[in-house]
Amino acid sequence: MLTEAVFDSFGTIENFETLFPETAARFLAVNGVREPTITMRPGEVQRWRILHAGWQDDIFMELEGHTLHPIARDGNPLSRMGQSILRTPEHAKDNPKATLMAPGQRIDVLVKAGAPGSYMFRAVPYNQGYSSPTGPIARIVVEGDPLSMKLPTKLPPPSEKTIANKEITGTRVLRVSATHPEVEATEHWQEFSFLIDGKVFDPNRVDQRVRLGAVEEWTIINEHKDDHVFHIHTNDMQVTKVNGKPLPEPIWVDTMNVPRNGSFTFRSRFLDFTGKYMLHCHMMNHEELGMMQVVEVYAD
Repeated sequence: MLTEAVFDSFGTIENFETLFPETAARFLAVNGVREPTITMRPGEVQRWRILHAGWQDDIFMELEGHTLHPIARDGNPLSRMGQSILRTPEHAKDNPKATLMAPGQRIDVLVKAGAPGSYMFRAVPYNQGYSSPTGPIARIVVEGDPLSMKLPTKLPPPSEKTIANKEITGTRVLRVSATHPEVEATEHWQEFSFLIDGKVFDPNRVDQRVRLGAVEEWTIINEHKDDHVFHIHTNDMQVTKVNGKPLPEPIWVDTMNVPRNGSFTFRSRFLDFTGKYMLHCHMMNHEELGMMQVVEVYAD
């Protein structure tokens, strides 16, 4: 479990006013431990299930001298090892071995240990509209007698079936945005609003009504200068496009990074639940300041 410890120069923590600035000092921890040691034997293959429980920041992570091989996202098996879409093309080009995680996301990766030695598992630079945190996450120590283990050549078939064009019964467009104070030097969290379709959250208002049995395609457009993290409860979503470009292979997730001034498109089946639930930005301050909606699935 990846977490962020956030504090100011006085060591203050657990105060929203010190949490709000993106420049607040922080370090990363694994299961509550700062820079733990993970031991592996040469040639050993381990499966890591990583949960990003941080409050706001993306983590662009890499393992020195090794490759992280994704096999599942948000509990959904991938169609092939390494399939990944959750980073922008320029960052993929700059650092092809790094994997992007946004708050709330989970990822399963396979790691095959290399030669004996010490290697850093670390967060590397990423621009999410401001600089994501960097620095050590854990230290991997490879030592001991070698193991002869192989990475799989293929994965089991995904549990979700691809949603075909002919299944779609409706479409929607949601727009996320934010308001900022006019004078940057006076920025305070109370001067910001984070919006979906121009509105802040109202728990007494239903924003999206969906008929039970519908199969819909939604496009989430980010009109803000920063990334946002779209999360919807109850139903997984099959991501088909990023910034308007079709993906080579759709991917099933429940939490998706929405690129700044960009978009993504997903399809979802609303088959077996009626009632109300939430969609929201998984960046804590954005959610708390209004970037959330109520979804209601209803039966005839």
